[in-house]
This record gives sequence, structure tokens and C-alpha cells, in this order.
Amino acid sequence: MKTIYKLLSISIILCSLFGLETVVIAQEDGATQKDSAQFKSDNYIKKTGYNIAPLPEFMIDPFVGLYLGVYATIFDYGDGERYPNYYRSLNISAAYGTKGKLNLGLNYVSYGQQLFEAKASYTSTLLTPFYGYNGYQTVYKTDFHDNTSEDYITGPFYSFDQKLAQADVLLQDTLKGTFINWMVGVNVRHYSTGRADFSKLNKGVDDEDVMPDVPTLYDQYVAWGIIDEDEKDGGWANSVRAAILYDTRDRLTNPMNGILSGITMRYTPSFLGNPESALQLTLSHQQYFTLIHERLSFAYRLRYDATFGDLGYYSRSVLADGTEGFGGGGTLWGIHQNRIMADQFAMGNFELRAKLFRFNFIKQNFHIAAVPLFHTGYMVDPIDMDLSKVTPEEKELYFNEDYSNWYSSYGLGAKIVMNENVVIGFDWAHAINAEAGGDAFYVGFGYSF
Repeated sequence: MKTIYKLLSISIILCSLFGLETVVIAQEDGATQKDSAQFKSDNYIKKTGYNIAPLPEFMIDPFVGLYLGVYATIFDYGDGERYPNYYRSLNISAAYGTKGKLNLGLNYVSYGQQLFEAKASYTSTLLTPFYGYNGYQTVYKTDFHDNTSEDYITGPFYSFDQKLAQADVLLQDTLKGTFINWMVGVNVRHYSTGRADFSKLNKGVDDEDVMPDVPTLYDQYVAWGIIDEDEKDGGWANSVRAAILYDTRDRLTNPMNGILSGITMRYTPSFLGNPESALQLTLSHQQYFTLIHERLSFAYRLRYDATFGDLGYYSRSVLADGTEGFGGGGTLWGIHQNRIMADQFAMGNFELRAKLFRFNFIKQNFHIAAVPLFHTGYMVDPIDMDLSKVTPEEKELYFNEDYSNWYSSYGLGAKIVMNENVVIGFDWAHAINAEAGGDAFYVGFGYSF
């Protein structure tokens, strides 16, 4: 452990020293200073007023069926003086799968005298990932859900059924004359969870592809008492959060210079209808460097997360700042979504972001980007699990005694970017340890941070 802390400390110190020049430049030029030469060139279309980016969602998957929807964002650029930043945006998403997957969402953001954000959504997911607690302590084997393997158990072995309704309101402002921001927010969430719905998953499949209706890992965790009976069906996760942020970024999406650092606390008290009380903490530091003007940048993120108290299993994957992790597109590419649920976890993301070429199309500004990356993380403190109801045979099959190891991956992302803010990603990453993940392909929106 001492070696790990030394490595993390050295990396933080080196990255901070490397960024001193950028911080000074950002403070001298102003946090919203843009690389104006690029955006005022004759080949660049200055965006003003409202701009809409409607994008289709489409997928065919044996677990989801035919999945169709729309993901649309309306940007208000006003007089264009803030471009590529904007004054406000409204995102609308709606998608449905023939086997029951549903996603509905609204997200409004306004950059007036204060930043105001309000969002509401409802999702129904047949296969919400569940890999147990403490990462490597809970065994992951592809054989358990691979129907060509002799050790096959069932397709949704590492999944459960979840329906989530949520609403969030957030207010953020800057202390006058500084780069320091304060933020407060209220989050209301209700989860309805249960074992995988085999009747829906097996609907319309060939006989040889029917998935056995047998206990999944979720069922085992309930039987062992690791997931309590009073939380296995879901419940409330209502919270308040507050943050102090230091922000010198030169733009909102894919900054070329600047820092975003902060401390966020989320309090989930029992008196708001939650089963227990808990406090979550996030310490994060993001920094961006221009290597070649408007062509190549280096970005990194370091973060540490901790949970004090008791959270329902269904909400443990939502961190203090609202990020979902650990594992997956928002935290560690290539690592299985929510592979690590722990009381304390530290991680780092390191990315080169190259804007390969620009072009104008349908009166919009486009560019193509590539993002080679390395992501890594380490569990600092595990969740205390009572394994007294687990038999010796089950322990040997489902748990590891030695689970102190890194969660690391490398990959490459490809981005199509419209007007600097609409980012469509086609990304690939590979987990170095097969128990953490594998080859993962992502089609989504935005950068990882």
C-alpha cells in the first residue's frame, strides 16, 4: 500500500508542477478567454441564436430487442459573444426497446448570473450491471454468462432489473473576482429493483437460446444476507449536496487550457425517507494543456471517493458528484460498468485529444477528433461484508481472498464534433485484467471528463 500511495503522490505532484504555467496564463487572460484566432477565421461559422442537434438512437440487441429513440439538444448562443460557450441548453431524450428498456429525460442548463440546472428522468433497464462488492473480491468469469461454456450459469447472471425515477436541481455561482465557485443541489431518486425478468428476456428467442431461470449473483447476495431483505426491492435515495470548485477552464466542452478542481459532499439522511444515513465525498482535479494550438491537448483527471455510513446497494454506484461508477464510460473505460463498489476508491484518467481536421457542413462547424487514453484505479477501502452465510464451496466459487490489484485499461476514442459542443463518440477500450473487464465499445455523447 505504501508503494501505491507513493506512486499516486508522485503523479499528483508531477502533474501539478507541469500545470503551473497553464494556471498563470489562465489567471492572466481570464477564465473564459477563448482561442479567438480559430473562432474568428473566415472558415469558421459564428453561431448565434438557437441551434438544435437532433440525433437518433438505434440498437438491436438480444437482451434489449429493437431499441429506437432520439437524443436532441437545443443550444442558445445568443449574440455569439460567448461562442463556443452558450447561454443555455435543453436536452431531450426518449428511447424504447421492444423488450421493455425505456429511457425518458429532460435536462435544462442556464448560464445567467448563476448556473442553474434542472433535470428529470425515468429509466427502466432489464439488465442493470451488478458484479457484487469490492471489485476483485467478488469473482467475475465470462464463463458464467457464456452459453458456449461448460461453466455457463445464465445470461443475466451479473444483472438485475431496475426502474429509476429521479429529479435534480442545482445552483452554482462564482465568488466575485475569483475563480472559486460554490454549488448546492437537491436530488430526489426512487429505485424499484428486483431479479432479472427472465420471461421478458426469453420472449421470442429460439429454444436453444433460452436463458435458464436460475439464481443470479443478485439472488445469491440476497440469500447470503449481504443485500438486506428490506432493500432488495429498492427504495428512496434523497440527498442534498454542496461543492466548492476552482475553475479556470477556457471553455465548457473539451477545454484546451485550465483547471477544474473541487470537493463535493452528498448527504443522504434518514429523515428524508432513506433507509439509513450516509455521507459521500469526492475530491477531484482535472487539468488541460494545449500542446499544439487548437490541434492537440493533454487532459488528465485524478479523483478520490469515499462513503461514510450505509447506502442501499441500488444507490452505491452514484458518487457524490453524480458520476456513476466505478467502471464504464464515465469513470474507467474498458472496466465493466459498476465493476467496483467500495467504500473508498482512487482513480486517474490520462488522455491525448487530437483534432484531426475541420470542415463545414449544413452551415455547421465540424471536426473529427481522436483520443488515445490510459485509465487506472485502485480500491483504497472495501465494503465490510458479512460472509457468514456463504458456504466454503460458494466462497471458493464466488470470492477471492487476494483482491488488491489495479483496475487499468487503454483505448482509443473517435469523435465527431459539431459546433464544439455536440460530441458523438465511437470509442474502444481494453481492460488489462480480464477479471475487471475486456474489450468495450461505446457509442455515446461527450468526452469522459
